[in-house]
Amino acid sequence: MGREVKSAVRVLEVLELFDRLQREATVGEIARELGYPVSSTSMLLSSLLEYGYLRHGPDKRSYFPTPRVTLLGAWIEPLLSPTSEMLRMMAELSDKTGETIILAGPTRDQAQYLHVVPATTTMRMHVGPGTMRPLVASGLGRLLLSTMSDEKVRHLVLRHNGGDLSENELVSLAALRRELNTIRARGYSVMLRGVTPGAGLIGMLLPMTVDGLPLAVGIGGWAREMRTRQLEYVTLLRDAIARHLGAPKRANG
Repeated sequence: MGREVKSAVRVLEVLELFDRLQREATVGEIARELGYPVSSTSMLLSSLLEYGYLRHGPDKRSYFPTPRVTLLGAWIEPLLSPTSEMLRMMAELSDKTGETIILAGPTRDQAQYLHVVPATTTMRMHVGPGTMRPLVASGLGRLLLSTMSDEKVRHLVLRHNGGDLSENELVSLAALRRELNTIRARGYSVMLRGVTPGAGLIGMLLPMTVDGLPLAVGIGGWAREMRTRQLEYVTLLRDAIARHLGAPKRANG
């Protein structure tokens, strides 16, 4: 068996092990259950963590699948998926706006795009499932951040600003706190100067969590379009979420 094939088989075996365990597991436990060397198991889990398929447990030593794993096979038989109403809602938003529709959840210090319905317009954003955006510096990221404690927000800002960034990429903790309070008060986020130059996003929290983690959906496109149609898109989001999933969630921080 070639090295690439062997690695692929091991990825599937790890995911199947989590399906059996239905709980967090450590490197040592996974290696023992599957008969792998601890060193190669650690490298494999680190790669799955980096690509957003696993997240750390509360103790930072264990691992657990992210919602991205849940959605991998949802297209095969949507009626069997607990998120089928969510995917129908996203398709509806796509039909009504023509914009990119994004479902996201938090992974470490990033907002991970779990499912993306591409725009149907000629001018479109090119993002796909698995895309990562900083929680502290992106539209859906800040929306997800609005559900977190002030101490967690402070920690993430310090971590972000400790990276190799230009002055324009640094995040002001005071300004971010004010923005998060605004998001909590009005129930949605608007980002007109995001990670992608010229792009904007309007997002709203969903009334459910996955493994205790918040989820958010957003309408993304060019900033000028988001600015012009902001109230229309907010109304569309609120109505679609209420009809398909229940009332939109408001974060308490």
